[in-house]
Amino acid sequence: MFFQQKFRLLSLLIGIIFLGLLSNIYTLQITNRDSSLLSVQNQTLDTFYIPSPRGEIYDSNNNKLVSSSLEPHLFLNIRKVNSDNQGQYEQYIKYNFSELEDSFIDELFDSSSLLVKITNIQNLNFDSRQNLASLDAFEIFDYPIRKYEYNNIASHILGYLGEPSFEDVQEFPLSENSNIIGKSGLERFYQDNLAGVPTKIIFKDEEITEIIKGSPGKDIFTSLDINLQTLATESLLQGINLANENFESRRNIQKGAIVVLDIRSNEVVSLVSLPDYDPNNFVDGISRTEFNKLNIDGAFNNYPIQGQYPPGSVFKVVAYWLAEVENIYPEGLSSRNGRIDCKGSLAFGFDDGSQQVYNDWKEDGHGRVNLGSSIQQSCNVYFWDIALKIWREYEGTTAEAILQKYAKNLGFGSMTNIDLPYEARGVVPDRDLFEDWAISQPERVRPEGWLGGDLMNLIIGQGAITATPIQVANAYRTLISGKLSSPYINKDNQNQSESSIGATEDFVNFLLKDLNSVTNKGGTAYASFQVLGNKVNDVGGKTGTAQNSGDKNNTSWFVGIDSISNPRYIIATVIEEGGSGSAIAAPVTRRVIQSLRGMGPTPVNFGEVTE
Repeated sequence: MFFQQKFRLLSLLIGIIFLGLLSNIYTLQITNRDSSLLSVQNQTLDTFYIPSPRGEIYDSNNNKLVSSSLEPHLFLNIRKVNSDNQGQYEQYIKYNFSELEDSFIDELFDSSSLLVKITNIQNLNFDSRQNLASLDAFEIFDYPIRKYEYNNIASHILGYLGEPSFEDVQEFPLSENSNIIGKSGLERFYQDNLAGVPTKIIFKDEEITEIIKGSPGKDIFTSLDINLQTLATESLLQGINLANENFESRRNIQKGAIVVLDIRSNEVVSLVSLPDYDPNNFVDGISRTEFNKLNIDGAFNNYPIQGQYPPGSVFKVVAYWLAEVENIYPEGLSSRNGRIDCKGSLAFGFDDGSQQVYNDWKEDGHGRVNLGSSIQQSCNVYFWDIALKIWREYEGTTAEAILQKYAKNLGFGSMTNIDLPYEARGVVPDRDLFEDWAISQPERVRPEGWLGGDLMNLIIGQGAITATPIQVANAYRTLISGKLSSPYINKDNQNQSESSIGATEDFVNFLLKDLNSVTNKGGTAYASFQVLGNKVNDVGGKTGTAQNSGDKNNTSWFVGIDSISNPRYIIATVIEEGGSGSAIAAPVTRRVIQSLRGMGPTPVNFGEVTE
């Protein structure tokens, strides 16, 4: 009995405590809900970020290419907008900023952000700004404005800005705060340097309690010459127009590239990609329609570092170098001076089923040629003979890929590691690659795999090989300087590693002399360079006309050197489907060389179809 009574008292006590807890929970959740939420909010701090001015970008002569300035912008404090005053703010914005579209204004009030940028009020007078500031939900802050001083000139080098995607934030986590990021070019490659530290605006509930000032980004001083960049862009446009006038094509010819490298330092002096765009159009946002049009045209592709083309005859310098170092010349020859009789074709037997007759671009042949004149006249037969010798002596051994080894030692098949994003690697094909493709991309190879005919194609820059203009320019620069290194644009990047390729002074002089013969009488580019008069005796280059698959026109190549006696610059020009290298790319390059040497640039006129 005693225990039953004690149990009932204990149960009663527990019940009273439980009811008390329920009462307190009800008071907190129902009766005092608003005051409780307010108490929590008053203890919570939120942060909004405003980007700082990005670092400015300069050319080699301290011309400002990209600038940043702070200009006052009107913002809307979303936490101070409610159902009672929203209509008032909507009408005020529509009346005072009639240029803003209704859809944009509607989106302002649907934002989940703390502050929403409305518009630039730089041109409003002091009284108008004061009136805006008197409205409780309006805030005025300085916001950085990015300006690309030369519009579309150098757009692919500089890049453009936009809002960061999820992938962008993964790569550049700090961009999530400022909500702006470089999408391409130097703006992206040096994003963390250029961005600086954003300004923090601290909120406590709906009020701004603190502003922590950010710091601007670091400036970049580049190796670019904006005057040369402008002239090279004009020259490439002239070449593209010339190609459209002289070669029939199922599609409009509009894509091309120019690369100018300083041979001594490997600085990028100019880098042109067409079609281009104006980065200023992205500062305030570009329409989806305009963005799609640029994308369809290929304007966002940086062709000097992303365009992958068969290099054609400009690749012959690889076999030229191999022949000299390895003493591998056409059958029966033992030196650069030995000659073969080029009758316009090469017929031979391959046991693997490869093509048996190879026809040179010049049907009646080049006569008797040695290593030097084979470059001057771009004789395919001479180089096919070298490939044939390699195949017959080394087929099935590691030495079978000796040509590929020399190509890779010059940087083909690898990124140059230029300080720009999204660089392509290109392709140097060999037996191993064909075996990989047979599994991963069977549509790209024959069932028989790698054959002697593939090597015959490779040695003249045809077949499965692809290269970017920056790779080709860097390969020529490497042969002339004797050192392989990465091209660079930011001058702070100049302390880079370089490796020697073992090129002798005798080889370099021999190469320069033969490149000079290409632009002189008897050479494939003479018609494009004879306008230089006597000065043609001190320039040089190599033509290239690369065949494309399907119904595409040939791709036009030319690699030029500004001086034989005192080489300073390498210029690589390519026009996609531009036809003959000697007729189109050569005169484009000649005009750039005229500028580099202080001559008065003459128009890009049609040269001569010599290969």
